[in-house]
Amino acid sequence: MRRFFAHFVFAKSININKSKHMSSVFRLRPSNEFTIDEFINEYLWFSRPTEYNDTEDANIIAFSDVNENVKKTFNRVFSNYTEFGEQISLSGICCFTRSLPQLSNWKYFPKGANGVFFEYNKEKIEQYFIKHYAYGDCFKEVEYLTNQMRILSSTDEGYDVLWQSDKNGSLYKSLRGDIEHDAKTMDKFIFKLLTRINIKYQRQNELRIILGGRNIPDKSPDLKGYKVRIPLDSIVNIYIQPNTPKIFLNKLKEVIPKTISIEIIT
Repeated sequence: MRRFFAHFVFAKSININKSKHMSSVFRLRPSNEFTIDEFINEYLWFSRPTEYNDTEDANIIAFSDVNENVKKTFNRVFSNYTEFGEQISLSGICCFTRSLPQLSNWKYFPKGANGVFFEYNKEKIEQYFIKHYAYGDCFKEVEYLTNQMRILSSTDEGYDVLWQSDKNGSLYKSLRGDIEHDAKTMDKFIFKLLTRINIKYQRQNELRIILGGRNIPDKSPDLKGYKVRIPLDSIVNIYIQPNTPKIFLNKLKEVIPKTISIEIIT
């Protein structure tokens, strides 16, 4: 198998200027002992795509089966699209939302019925991934589509893919030219496939951090995901709902520092 990727993504060097106004991202967590463990041991949980309930989410093999020219591209570049898809399935994905949703919308998030939201300082997380993973611009935007499995092309034969579209028009990139022969463009194409979700999930307003390659040292097939350390001071606030279990809330209060507040959303 031909390998383009040193650590799945090419590091993008960026300078993060400290702003007077903190930029936040939010992450919903279940009210259970696993969330307490995340907090005590200061890590983010990155799930493998194989653990998602939506089997079409971040599924490279499924994308290839639906889009024949994508399958041919992966076979030419990586020898076997199935093996390549299995390799990508070992990646870790951590999901966030851009803003704290109204309580009535928490139910649209996985395990949101009695979950809690953690608010993170976005810049601190970005700086941490630059320093420890050489990974700039770590938050990837999610695209919500009516048919996320179908790659749009400018031709009926599907020899190129829709890369970008705005008020000025649409940009297409050739699979055999632009994408196959440039490693960075191939990386971006894979990210596109890992951040395409059905439009029914658009209330989640999602951003993702995706780790793969050498950033995933343990590729044991039986793992469900990865613990990726982050600094505790990147957590700003915790938001709970009136029905958050009291046992969980009491345990949470025992372990959080005084600098982190807990707010009830009604």
